[in-house]
Amino acid sequence: MRDLPSWLKHTIFGWLAFWAAVHLYWGGFGFPEPITIRSLHLLVFTPPLFLLYPAFPGRSPANRPSVIDWIWAAASAAPHLWAFVNAGAINDRMEYVDPFTPLMMTLAIVCMVTMLEAIRRAVEPGLAWMTVGCLAYMQFGHLLPGVLNTRVFTPAEIMEAAWLVPTAGGVYGPLTGIVATTIAVFILFGAFMQGSGTGRLFANFGGAVAGRYTGGPAKVAVVSSGLFGTMSGSSVANVITTGAMTIPVMMRIGYKPAVAAGIESASSVGGALMPPVMGAAAFVMAEITNIPYGDIIVAAALGAVLYYFAILAAVHFEAKKIGIKPMALKDVPAWREVLQDVHLIIPIGVLVYLMMERWSGNFAAFCSTLAMIAVSMLRARTRMGWRAIVESLVNAGLTMAPLAVAIAASGVIVSVLTATGMVVAFGGIIKEMSGGNLGLLLVLLCITVLVLGLGIPTTPSYIIAAAIGVPQLLELGRPLGVDMLQAHMFIFYFAVIADATPPVAAAAFAAAAIAKASPTIASIHASRFGIAGFTVGFAFIYDPGIMLRGSLLDILSATAIQVFALTMITAAYAGYLLRPMGVVLRVILGLGGLFAAFGHVATGPVRLGIAVAVLGAIALLQLLASRKDTMIRTTALLLGLVLASPVLAQTVAPQQAGPTLSAVRARGVLNCGVSTGDPAWSQPDSQGVWQGLDADLCRAIAAAVLGDPSKVAWHPLTGQTRFAALSGGQIDALARTTTWTFLRDAVNGLNFTAPYFMDGQGFLVKVASGVEHARQLDGAAICIVSASTHELNLQDWARANNIRFQPVVFADKNEARIAYESGRCDAYTADSSQIAALRAAFPDPSAHRVLADRISKEPYAVAVRQGDDQWFDIVRFVVFGLMEAEELGVTRENAAQLAATSDRPAVQRLLGRTGDLGPAVGLDRAWLLNAIRAVGNYGEVYDRHLGANSPVGLPRGPNALWNAGGVLWSPPIR
Repeated sequence: MRDLPSWLKHTIFGWLAFWAAVHLYWGGFGFPEPITIRSLHLLVFTPPLFLLYPAFPGRSPANRPSVIDWIWAAASAAPHLWAFVNAGAINDRMEYVDPFTPLMMTLAIVCMVTMLEAIRRAVEPGLAWMTVGCLAYMQFGHLLPGVLNTRVFTPAEIMEAAWLVPTAGGVYGPLTGIVATTIAVFILFGAFMQGSGTGRLFANFGGAVAGRYTGGPAKVAVVSSGLFGTMSGSSVANVITTGAMTIPVMMRIGYKPAVAAGIESASSVGGALMPPVMGAAAFVMAEITNIPYGDIIVAAALGAVLYYFAILAAVHFEAKKIGIKPMALKDVPAWREVLQDVHLIIPIGVLVYLMMERWSGNFAAFCSTLAMIAVSMLRARTRMGWRAIVESLVNAGLTMAPLAVAIAASGVIVSVLTATGMVVAFGGIIKEMSGGNLGLLLVLLCITVLVLGLGIPTTPSYIIAAAIGVPQLLELGRPLGVDMLQAHMFIFYFAVIADATPPVAAAAFAAAAIAKASPTIASIHASRFGIAGFTVGFAFIYDPGIMLRGSLLDILSATAIQVFALTMITAAYAGYLLRPMGVVLRVILGLGGLFAAFGHVATGPVRLGIAVAVLGAIALLQLLASRKDTMIRTTALLLGLVLASPVLAQTVAPQQAGPTLSAVRARGVLNCGVSTGDPAWSQPDSQGVWQGLDADLCRAIAAAVLGDPSKVAWHPLTGQTRFAALSGGQIDALARTTTWTFLRDAVNGLNFTAPYFMDGQGFLVKVASGVEHARQLDGAAICIVSASTHELNLQDWARANNIRFQPVVFADKNEARIAYESGRCDAYTADSSQIAALRAAFPDPSAHRVLADRISKEPYAVAVRQGDDQWFDIVRFVVFGLMEAEELGVTRENAAQLAATSDRPAVQRLLGRTGDLGPAVGLDRAWLLNAIRAVGNYGEVYDRHLGANSPVGLPRGPNALWNAGGVLWSPPIR
């Protein structure tokens, strides 16, 4: 960065501080609409990069911007200023349909060129070249053979995809949206943590905790770097900040320079893995998976602890081997010193609490930032005056600016990969190379991410690798029940540790510069100190207990495997366990540790048992060969028994329920996905109680599984978020007027249970329009909800009937309803039952008409995740059970009486009086009785929400039972 004249430096820093403060305000009080904030974010943060960073260090002016730099800055602002001013027009235009004018083409080219130059200067040249390569591939891909071949793209299509297709990617896509909103506010929180002195608290805490032990300074570096990394999110920044203090101290007490650099870089890299404030890639993960950030940090917590456990173990064995002593007592911070800053932990607690309560990430970070400023005032040594506040805002702005262009480039790459189909092609290549073997696929993806990490930063590397690899992981991991969060966490871990792995490792190179050591040797040491990044990454797939999933036994077993494996691997590498080891013992110990960590062909108990046996045997040999007293031997024996307890427990534990049933029982509530508000299907009433046919299905499942229909946690989901929420584990069942289709069932990692409603897509129009038939909608504007089957159905119908229409697309049904009511659309299309319910909810239903035309068939079914047959059967037969109850005449009122008195065998089996149907799926005998008593039989549920007893008044039609002229039926429940 340039050393600018005072007036210019203060001007630029003031500009960055002001806009950082604006982003903080937005975090608490709401953001502008997407195009406005995304274009404004790039408008304010891109130009300063050309003034702060020289084009060619050593040749360009080091203390002032040149005239060319000012031209670059002005040019970089032009495209974003145009987009900001014309945000409304961008929102209304049809992508790839409306003309891409010469002015747009010029601005798109200027945007690409200036963005790439900003990245080259301020971020990483490799990312700039990768972006250029993707754009070139889009231009010339049609000339390539085989799977690399693409269709012909015009220059206008290429520039539009890269710049002005905000719904799919590009410069103003969702990735820029997340960095301009949530990530920006978390960057501000981290900056204020640094400004308040929290870094000093972490450093003193690390010294007080670890300084008195063997290899004290190195352990202090591990603890302080890990804690500091939770607020910076940048491994290189961690190294520069903490390494300047810790690396010289480690070298002074006996560590080799490259080893000291490796310890510091591995510790600093891990900061992005450590909750509650992880790296930017974690927030991107939350955005693209629609998994709440709170769920991500819970899943990441144990893995992060194990990562630092492994580094501490490696440091300990290294120190023992070379005889490094603890820190001098005079250098160990007193606990009194630590306690003087301990109040600064309060804002972190506020952040964790708000995230666990599922407040939005940006609001949680906003509140925590204000709490940090307020809490800092409690003591004079931490009090933040106006200078400290401004400096924190400046530091946040300096972090946001390069990240803004890096993420924008990532959006361009993702847009190109999607438009050309290279996501599928690359994924297909990797899948073909793996030969359908999940383990080999994981290795190939690991290598892919590490190779990407050679030239681009963590977040873009994660984004690109996730786009390529996650679909393949979900497909091949289906037999293991691998879900969205597991797949993304695997990619995320390797994207993070790429900063410490050779041959090019940004964090290790920064540490090597401080230590004056070989960067390559430093990165090799960083890789072996950070070995847990590799073992935990694979454990996310094979040992989901590491994500705090499953029973307590599952979690303890997965943790014990990692503890033993990491202890053995780090000890083998150092050549020291309880005393120095020879080559033979090191090889045996290392192989045992590698088998425990990666030998997933064996079961968890087998891997843990072998690890316990190998580690115990070598420790016993060393104990017997030493002259230690009996106390040490007794302590070692007791420790071995404690660590081996998961193995013993697992051998005597009764057979557990399936993973979903176990999870539902453990939390005591069913997570059910419903709509964001759909009359007659799922919508809260005036008392906040969810009502509707879908809502009753959720209650029936909860009654069958938990014995209480009120034990439902409602998760309102849009059409775009529903499948990711289910496959990612956010919900246990999706009951949201969802049509069962082949691709949804075969590709998305879902299983659709029993069809419970047969519908067809129709149209709602205003009576005043005079439209009585769908063919009269030629040229009409039609409101539609995105990410639904309705879009494709409408296109197919219009093409078949030679009808042109103007789609007006919305993210959820409520937005579409408001647009239709306000006159923005001539018609509203959705499933006929939905628009009938919508019409009934209008102040004057007679002013609206549901057309008789039906353009599709839409079978609704509750969806669950693939890979858990037990849960699939439970949900499917709860739905079938309600239908069977109607056929047998069992109602909500008479169910309990019939359970005790009926002499009909079918009724006795249905209500649990005879047979063991419930225990066959892990439930009690009365599971279906509980469901029927909770909501009634299918006919009662239908009439209550859609039929004669509802405002909708929709005849049963095809939704009558098979013996009443309809198509619904249940297989025999016996």
